[in-house]
Amino acid sequence: MEELHDLTGPVRAFIALPCPEALRRSIAAGLEEWRGVHADVAWTDPRKTHLTLRFLGEADPDRLRRLDAGLREVARRGRPVEARAGATGAFPGWDRPRVLWLGVESGGAVERLAEDVEAATRAAGFDPDERRFTPHLTLGRVRSSRGARRAAAAVRSWEADRRPQRVDEIVLYRSRLGPGGSRHDALAAYRLGAPGR
Repeated sequence: MEELHDLTGPVRAFIALPCPEALRRSIAAGLEEWRGVHADVAWTDPRKTHLTLRFLGEADPDRLRRLDAGLREVARRGRPVEARAGATGAFPGWDRPRVLWLGVESGGAVERLAEDVEAATRAAGFDPDERRFTPHLTLGRVRSSRGARRAAAAVRSWEADRRPQRVDEIVLYRSRLGPGGSRHDALAAYRLGAPGR
């Protein structure tokens, strides 16, 4: 894990909840089936699956260090989340899908956590994110119309493992873009409900 105090230049970053292992395995099984549809979709690597609470974009190290203190406080006041898979969906819609996703249900706990994270990012000097928050795990990004409807139909009819699963930390990730896709490295992790350092 990189250390925040070692950062020297702008960092492409985001804050997320890691995907619980049982749900990760369920998604991996679904991906095996969806790849057989032969659609032009960039399917998510199950090992990278996460629920984004706030995308930060290019962030300077000083701002990230200020945010670190805010996220520690969010985690200290927070509690582990019991979440489970919800319905599948598509942005902007099933008729012309660009992103295929799996909803996450938590009785509002993830939404409240996202609000607290948003407040911490604003306090650290980041611009407000005005988009409506939809708790979801991205399953794939549609690159062209080839096979898009078949892929959407396969995802729409899929049933994920719906057992409640515990998520007990928030992670600040660094995202590096490369020819083989993005790589996500944890910069810091914050255990929910644990006293701050």
